[in-house]
Amino acid sequence: MAWVSQHLTVGERVVNAETLHGGITAEMRRLTVGTRDGGTRGLVLRSFVDSRYLGDAADWLSREAGALTLLTGTGVPAPGLIAVDPTAAHCEYPSLLMTHLAGRTVIENEGLETRVPLLARQLVTIHAVRPIQPLREYAALTTADTVVVPGCRRGSMGCGDRRDPQPRAAL
Repeated sequence: MAWVSQHLTVGERVVNAETLHGGITAEMRRLTVGTRDGGTRGLVLRSFVDSRYLGDAADWLSREAGALTLLTGTGVPAPGLIAVDPTAAHCEYPSLLMTHLAGRTVIENEGLETRVPLLARQLVTIHAVRPIQPLREYAALTTADTVVVPGCRRGSMGCGDRRDPQPRAAL
C-alpha cells in the first residue's frame, strides 16, 4: 500500500480494502480512501499476482493505462487512471491504480427494454473514439465453456446450463 499512498492527495489515507470478485487475470481490490474533509472516495487496485500472467502483465497494464487515458473526456464512462507500475518497479506486483466506477453487473432480463437503447447510444460514443495507434488483434483469455459470470447461479438460463430452453420437435 506504500505505492498507493504515494499517489493520494496530501491528508488522504486508505481506510479499507475489499477484494472484488470476477477478475480472471488479476487480483482486484476496491480501496476506500479517507479524504481531508472527512469524506471518502473509491479507488481500484489491479495487481497481477498469479505467476501465469506475470509475463503479459506489463503489456496488458500499459495498454489498459493507454485506454483509460484515451477515454478521458470522451463521454465514455470509464475509470480515471491514477498510476500504473507495469513492471513492479515500485510495487510487489505489476499494478494499476484507478478511480472506482460505480455500477454493477446486470445479467437479469428485467429492465432490458430500457437498457438496450441506452447501451446502443453508449456504443455510438465508444465507436466514435479514435485511438492514435491501431489496436492489436483481439485475443480471448477465456472461452464460453470456462468463463464464470459474476452472480451466476447454476441452473439459471445462460449460467452454465447447456440445455436448450425451448425443446424442439424431433425431425
